[in-house]
Amino acid sequence: MTGELRDVVTTAERELEYIAGGLWDDSLLADRVAAHAAATPNAPAVRDDYGVVANYAQLDRDASRVATLLAELGVRPGDVVALQLPNWYASAAIAVGATRAGAVVNPMLPSYRERELRHMLRIAQTSVIFTPGRYRSFDNDRLAESLRAELPLLRHHLVVTPDLDALPGLADARDRQAASPRPASAVAELIFTSGTEAEPKAVMHTERTLNCNLRATWSALGMTPADSVWMPAPIGHSTGFNHGLRLALYFGLPLLLQDVWDAGRAAALVERHRPTHTLLSSTFLRDLVAAAGNGAGDVTSLRLFGCGGAIVPPELVDAAAGVGIQCLRLYGATEFLVATWVRPGSSDAHRTFTDGLPLPGVDVEVRDAAGRAVVGETGDIYVRSASNAVGLFRDPERTGATFVDGWIRSGDLGVLDTDGGLSLTGRRKEIIIRGGLNITPREIEEVVQVLPAVRTVVVAGVTDERLGEITCAFVVLEPGSSLAFDELAEHLQSQGLARFKWPQRLEIVAEMPTTATGKIRKHVLIEQLRTGTPSTQAAPASTNPSSV
Repeated sequence: MTGELRDVVTTAERELEYIAGGLWDDSLLADRVAAHAAATPNAPAVRDDYGVVANYAQLDRDASRVATLLAELGVRPGDVVALQLPNWYASAAIAVGATRAGAVVNPMLPSYRERELRHMLRIAQTSVIFTPGRYRSFDNDRLAESLRAELPLLRHHLVVTPDLDALPGLADARDRQAASPRPASAVAELIFTSGTEAEPKAVMHTERTLNCNLRATWSALGMTPADSVWMPAPIGHSTGFNHGLRLALYFGLPLLLQDVWDAGRAAALVERHRPTHTLLSSTFLRDLVAAAGNGAGDVTSLRLFGCGGAIVPPELVDAAAGVGIQCLRLYGATEFLVATWVRPGSSDAHRTFTDGLPLPGVDVEVRDAAGRAVVGETGDIYVRSASNAVGLFRDPERTGATFVDGWIRSGDLGVLDTDGGLSLTGRRKEIIIRGGLNITPREIEEVVQVLPAVRTVVVAGVTDERLGEITCAFVVLEPGSSLAFDELAEHLQSQGLARFKWPQRLEIVAEMPTTATGKIRKHVLIEQLRTGTPSTQAAPASTNPSSV
């Protein structure tokens, strides 16, 4: 495995440019944690929902023990270690420990099931996976063990609880050297994200690309050591892992982890601990604003509430201000992290109606159909920065289509104003963004299509006030067949598809509307759904945008 995960897109000239410009350096997350532990050992590091409160000295010791344990298990520098873990202190210590051991960390959502895990573990040739034993009524232990039996390169499965000391083998592990055995130029994270194709993309980042974006965030938002970070979004997702866990620990800030999303509890936690910064989707913000408005807690400490993942409605920005939250819209993606961010001192109009200015060191262009950069017109968004990923692992075709002459073709549509502010307007790609989590229609279509009753299926996203979008499966049945929503749900569960990807609506249609060339016209189906046809079947509503 060592040597296969490598930068496949950065030219030598661009590397020298980024180093000379101070955008890339040799800093490492594990070394930063060790430095904080040496300078301020008693400073608060991580607090979680399970009563664990750790300072930087404890975090550093625990990370060293995890690094030693992984080395004793035979993990070599460059091996992939998967972390399918909840928002626990133990998860943070394991993440830092894995980087200290020189492993490539692969964060995974705890809600992933057999289909997603099998693909990711196989593509990454993962050597170790950490999971909970049983989490939210699901037996993660049993699933991981069944996959280990069919994936010979997956040598170890370690079961984690909120009590890190209960991790098998950790009690006997001794501290190892603080320095990571791999340079900052090596691939450090492998993050799978949905694309327009059925199979998730494996995005490669280095410590250089990741830490560059953190420093740009720190500078653009005017953050100081007095700030603190609250993260209720899953750290198994790029947002929670990189702009929650990594951001806080890189700069030595306190990190407050909330495991299960409940808006009332969130408001109470914010009132009690007074965090200043987070980065969440509009679904979380909408829920928190409603809870605070109903008196659940004082949330006015949140002066740096980054909000993105989908189009953020201007009225939500105003509603957040009404309860004392300064919402700072942004635009980002796993491939380039955060590209634009509204600044705290921006005008009301800029803060309400745009997704901000490019971060330091980031170039953003909007290009028309002829590939020309345009201002004031809707076009395709391209991003070039030292935070761009260094390729897609074992995927040269999609790497070539995504990375173009130093730019990333985002697949999103937007408008740049004359001041350089970006406004996201839509997507060319078909990803559905439900509560901040990406869903690929084709992946669901392939699972549904195998049902005997289904002749044709099309999956599309439809607007939802709370979640941004929900998923609808439009189905043409075989003659004489029927399909109920409960039957569809049972099939999706049997196929091991993560529940947050399941459609929330099932629409039985007589035929698919098509163009003259036979392409299905999804917008017509969505309009039919908007008008409320009798054949629509709805799933039970979810209260948790991050888990279902």
